[in-house]
Amino acid sequence: MKQKMIILCAALLFMVGIWGCTPPQPTSKRWYTPQQVKSGQPLYARYCAGCHGEQGQGGKDWDRPKKDGSYSPQPLNGSGHSWHHTLSSLENTIAQGGTHPGATMPGFAHVTTQAQRYTIIAAFQDMWGDVIYTKWLYRAGL
Repeated sequence: MKQKMIILCAALLFMVGIWGCTPPQPTSKRWYTPQQVKSGQPLYARYCAGCHGEQGQGGKDWDRPKKDGSYSPQPLNGSGHSWHHTLSSLENTIAQGGTHPGATMPGFAHVTTQAQRYTIIAAFQDMWGDVIYTKWLYRAGL
């Protein structure tokens, strides 16, 4: 009887451990509104698409350094690492420019307001599928 209880307890702990490690299910609930996406799309087209691509696809070989040590613009469509960053970090990068070694992105604080930068983020996050967006929410603790 004691052996059965030990096995049952071990199985229960194993199942709780698995459930605790299961990633969150995809969500379609977003922090932004459709109006913010609509407002951000022309700003994205004006300030971001020239480097990051109209569809947010990024530059060629964006994840490998060039001969001079710089990097091509990363994708913003969810296939790069932008989803690893918090909302405030994304806004700060748009405002201040590239913040990591090899970055060549200029800052846009002088031509955009903070509210506009958030609409730009809404525009490119709207390109993210639900799985990536949910991973971003989970990573950011939202």
